[in-house]
Order: sequence, then structure tokens, then C-alpha cells
Amino acid sequence: MRRQLEDYSDEPIYNMKAVEQQTGISAATLRAWERRYLLIEPKRTPSGYRLYSDRDIALLRWVRQQMNEGLTISRVVAMLEAARQNGEAIYVEPQDPVALARQTPQPPSDFVQPLVQALISLDTERADEVIEQTFALYTMPTVYVEVIAPALIEIGELWHRGEISISIEHFATTYLRGRLLSLLQAYLHRTDMPMIIVGCAPGERHEIGALIFAVMLRQQGFNAIYLGQDVPVDDIVQTALQERAAMVCLSANNQSSALALREVQPLLERSGHPNPPLFGYGGRAFDTDPALRQQVKGHYLGSDPRDAVNLIHNLLRAQRNGK
Repeated sequence: MRRQLEDYSDEPIYNMKAVEQQTGISAATLRAWERRYLLIEPKRTPSGYRLYSDRDIALLRWVRQQMNEGLTISRVVAMLEAARQNGEAIYVEPQDPVALARQTPQPPSDFVQPLVQALISLDTERADEVIEQTFALYTMPTVYVEVIAPALIEIGELWHRGEISISIEHFATTYLRGRLLSLLQAYLHRTDMPMIIVGCAPGERHEIGALIFAVMLRQQGFNAIYLGQDVPVDDIVQTALQERAAMVCLSANNQSSALALREVQPLLERSGHPNPPLFGYGGRAFDTDPALRQQVKGHYLGSDPRDAVNLIHNLLRAQRNGK
């Protein structure tokens, strides 16, 4: 079924390689069109890589469809400009799922072990190469969830088994934390958008999962405020109320930290605020022990931060609509 171009998301998440795979347009051609016709204006990562949205890809597929029917690129661009000036809708045919499946690159999981090996060898240059390669192949959320997070879990397991020292584990964590913080700071701080406060539960020192989530929220355009490790419940509730946050999201990877979150929702409810922030929680403790979710009031955000971002969109939309 055809969709209007404006119905597609304009969130910049696809790299050049992904655009090539989904449109069949080469990187050289795409750069030439951007330069000569100003066809699209991709955003940039902190490292300078282009990032494209679903809307950009849909537009490029529409351009390709017109050219397949015999039109020149200059003629297609003129049609596009005329449609925009006249307020006419542009309809895009759906992507062929069979063709798309043939273009699937190697799985992101193939890059986990190379990243782990680079980090336990203290080789930041190689680690940089691996991460930059994944950013060139996959969407940024995919890299966070399917490469960086599993690599950190594997490094933690190596330490628990006594195969690497605590110094190596700290080095790897510090490296990945630095990469993620640089991304968080690179995204525009949208103070006009709903504020979502993200942090770790009391006593929780493992912050990479929460940091990944904050980066993804900032990438989605939310005013994501990241507080880091070991945040006292009373303090974060007070801050959320004072700053009129739309939501508080906290992460816990162990049982004691998870149980400390039992006080968050009651404190918000007792505040007397007419519109208290929503409360969401996640982390490995809740993922692996469903019984813990029964003891903590609020919204369990799930094990995949990509799904959690979608859930937050829905929760805030329902809140705005008074549901």
C-alpha cells in the first residue's frame, strides 16, 4: 500500500551503506545528487558520517521509481520542487521485502568479538576501527544494542571467570562510556521537548545500559537528562518534580538496586503534584527475574531499549490525551 512521504519518520538513523542497500543508489551518486540538486540534507554523526531517515530513504526510492520510468534526475527534481510548492502529496510505493532481504549485510553480532578482543588488548585504535565500521553498516540503535552492549556483557563475563583483570574491565567500560557520552553531547539538547530523566538505581554502578538508553532518547528528540550511577531515590524524585519532567527512567542490574526502586512510584504519588512524572524501569535484574517486576510499581520498559523508546512515545502520548 502506498504511503505519503510525510508519513515516514524523519529521525536520522541510517548510514550511507544502509541507504545504498535499501535504494540501490550508489554512495557516489547520492553524494553527487546532494551536492548538485540539494535533494536531501543528511545529518552527521560526531565522527562526520552521514545519517539518513526513513523519509530520506522513501524519497530516494520515489526518485528511483521515476527514473526507472524514463525520467532524468533533473526532471524528477523539478517534479519534486513543483509538488512541494503546490502542496501536493508525494506517494511512495512500498519496498519489496524479498529484494530487501537479499541485501541484508553481515549480522552485527559478527563485530562483537573483534570489539572485545580490541578492548581486552587495550587497543583503542582497533576498537575505534571496529565501532566506526559498524556505524558505517548499521543504524546507530543497532550498534548500541547488538554490538556495544553484548561486547560489554562478554567482557564482564570474562572478568567473572577470572580470564581478565579488573583493570582491563575498567578500561573497556571507560572506553565505551566515553564513546557514548560523546554521542550524547553531540545531539541537540531539545529543551522544548518532554524531559526524561535517566539514571541508575541506588547502589547501581553499571551504567552503560542506562547511558545507551539516554543516547537513544536524545537521538529521538527528547530532552534526555542523564544522571549517571547510584542516584538516591529521594533526590531523583525531587529533581523530577522540580524540573517538571515528563518521565523518570531508572536502571538496575542487581536485586538490591531493583528493590530500592519500590519507593519511586509511591513518592511521586504522594507528592501532591497534579501531573507527576511517569516512572519507568529496566535493567538486567528485571529482565531475568519477572517476580521483581511485581514488586515495583511503574512501567517495566522491557529488555530492548529500542522497544522501550517506542513504549515511552506511546505512554507520553496517552498522558497528553488524558488516558
